[in-house]
Amino acid sequence: MRRSVKWTIAAAAVAAMLAGVYRWPMASARVGGELNRAMPPIGLHWRGPARVTFALLPWPTLRVIGVDLVAADGHNVLTASEARFPLSIVALMQGRLLPAGATLNNPTALVDLDAAPALAEERVVAEDSRDGGSGAWSHVQLRGGVLHVVSASRGLDTLIESLDGALDWPRADAPLRVALVGAWRGEHITIRGRIDNPSDALSRRATGVALSVASRPLDLLAEGSWGGAGETNFVGTLSAEIRSLGALKQLLGDDSAPFALGDSFSLSGKAQATGEAMMLSDAEVTALGQKFDGALTFARQGGRYAVSGTLAADRLDLTTLTGPPRDFVTRAGDWSQTPFAYAPPTELDLDLRLSAARLAWRDYAVADAAGSLMCKAGACTATLLEANAYQGTLKGQFSVARGARGLTTLATVSLADADLGAALADFGWRGFKGRGDVEADLRATGFAASDSVLSLDGRASATLTAGAIDGVSVEEALRRSQHRVIDVARDLSDGATHFLRGRIRLTIADGAATIDEGRIEGPGSTIDVGGMIDFVNRSWQAQARAVQTDSQGAPSSDAARLTIILSGPWSAPNVSVAPGG
Repeated sequence: MRRSVKWTIAAAAVAAMLAGVYRWPMASARVGGELNRAMPPIGLHWRGPARVTFALLPWPTLRVIGVDLVAADGHNVLTASEARFPLSIVALMQGRLLPAGATLNNPTALVDLDAAPALAEERVVAEDSRDGGSGAWSHVQLRGGVLHVVSASRGLDTLIESLDGALDWPRADAPLRVALVGAWRGEHITIRGRIDNPSDALSRRATGVALSVASRPLDLLAEGSWGGAGETNFVGTLSAEIRSLGALKQLLGDDSAPFALGDSFSLSGKAQATGEAMMLSDAEVTALGQKFDGALTFARQGGRYAVSGTLAADRLDLTTLTGPPRDFVTRAGDWSQTPFAYAPPTELDLDLRLSAARLAWRDYAVADAAGSLMCKAGACTATLLEANAYQGTLKGQFSVARGARGLTTLATVSLADADLGAALADFGWRGFKGRGDVEADLRATGFAASDSVLSLDGRASATLTAGAIDGVSVEEALRRSQHRVIDVARDLSDGATHFLRGRIRLTIADGAATIDEGRIEGPGSTIDVGGMIDFVNRSWQAQARAVQTDSQGAPSSDAARLTIILSGPWSAPNVSVAPGG
């Protein structure tokens, strides 16, 4: 081949390459018409671009400056400063401009979650009635965009900014894949999703789905099947790790009050979602180091959220959930005026059944505990159905609700056939030995401990079986009183008082307890107790009238009698003795 021919071929090749990469101007009206003809009939259309160029290499592509995707009512669904549409070569050879995808630079897109299913279904119907794919819908890439997500039914209106990612959906019956990275309310977030066959899902036939969300406050992973017959929307596995509940609430735009379940927790299990409810079976929940197994149901109805279910734990430490106990008494010995910080949830309803092999709070613990936690409309009730405590059975209930007069608390407790000596030792008094039953029913209302104690009312009672009180020798004091005046420190506080049975009953009103009945019967003495316990001023005013008895508990006509008077503050009471009953 002669040199001139070679140069001619080379020049032609260079010219062809230059022609291929050159951006050829095109009529905007024609391109707009071609894009709309390639658009599925789903109520959206492209509004004429400001400027269009065409390049053949490296792939036939339309470059559009200023493009809008407009809904039937005239509002913009998508606006992009620049867009690139790769074209189908087969359609180009036939003289048609058929986009095979789109790359959008700095787009602003509106996504209406309420209308999205209808648009997807219209696309499926449109593809069933015509050949080919869906043009620009098949492969969409976003660069530096803003996503405006709205939903009137969910009360959602939010922006995801600095958005990069891709959406691939080549055909209605082909997998739909989404991968997005952006900034949502100041948090970096990554979203990936997959629907194996959207056409099946819209036709109520089950198809595989997967969703993952990664961010600082939340990691979420769900995988399973979606759609199918019946009302079930999703069946599969779900795992979520919430590292900061406060940050997640801010991310979701939730300004509800915090709830004492901690700021971080995780859950996983087999999920089944129906409408606005989701059931989680074989669930594993971890909150503040506490691990639970069981089943949960999450629901939303009328703008309120509800969580119900059954959870079990080997060990449950209430201190980690409730935080350290507050000081209700100041260093000066007065009731605290610091307002209660606890606020029951007002927008979340709870109905949980709980059990633990060991239930602990601070230095106290019970075994084989079963109970419940219920919260509704700002009122919470914790119930201990049964637990083994101090070789007996412990039951109780604690309710709290916030109202116009402050925090109203109700508490009931019963401890049956228990080692009361061991129970009192855990609370700091080791001088009692014996078993018995204790019951109490209390109520108080106030904004702080100082005014709550003023409203304290209720009742309390205890029944005792045989035992002893160390450090108080009433029997010895009675014997000595027959010969001389009793010295409290020497005669009363040495030895022990033994008893066969005992009972006490209190009525509490306006922060003070009246001893309606108090009697301790022993082999050497019988003691009747009366008086008042002042909770407001933290003081005593009580009397114990003791009489000498025989081994059967019967007093004689010449039996010694003694009155022991207890008065003054709890921290340093005055004890005096008077002869006679």
